[in-house]
Amino acid sequence: MKKDDIIKLSDGQTATIVRGDESDFKNAYIVMLKDKQLRAVDRKTLTLANGVSDIRGRHVSRK
Repeated sequence: MKKDDIIKLSDGQTATIVRGDESDFKNAYIVMLKDKQLRAVDRKTLTLANGVSDIRGRHVSRK
C-alpha cells in the first residue's frame, strides 16, 4: 500500500494511508481516519491499534 491509498479496515471504516510500504514500520501502516485521527493499523489484519503500547515492541518493529 502506498501513501494516499484508501483502505477498508477490519471494522468497516475507511482510512487513508499516511505512511505505507515506504515507511520504516515493518508491521503497521499509519492511517488517517475520516475524523482526522492518525492511527496505526496492523498490516496483516487491518485492525486499528488501541494505543501507544500496541505500536511499541509487540506489533511494530523497525526494519
